[in-house]
Amino acid sequence: MADHRVNIQLPETELGRADTILKVKKDGKLLGTIHISHGAFEYRPSGWAEKNRIKINWVDFHNLILEARK
Repeated sequence: MADHRVNIQLPETELGRADTILKVKKDGKLLGTIHISHGAFEYRPSGWAEKNRIKINWVDFHNLILEARK
């Protein structure tokens, strides 16, 4: 079974001034990072170019999660 781990890097400043970053790993290998800020949720898969990040604002993220529950 895969070993999933999530490491949290918390900024010392108010959220929105600096991202909170979650590093998501599977079996010790980085899958990607989640960036949480005042304005959006962003996922950056490992190895992808910066311009290909997946970014969604909080209202759209909320709606996406509710839709996934159906």
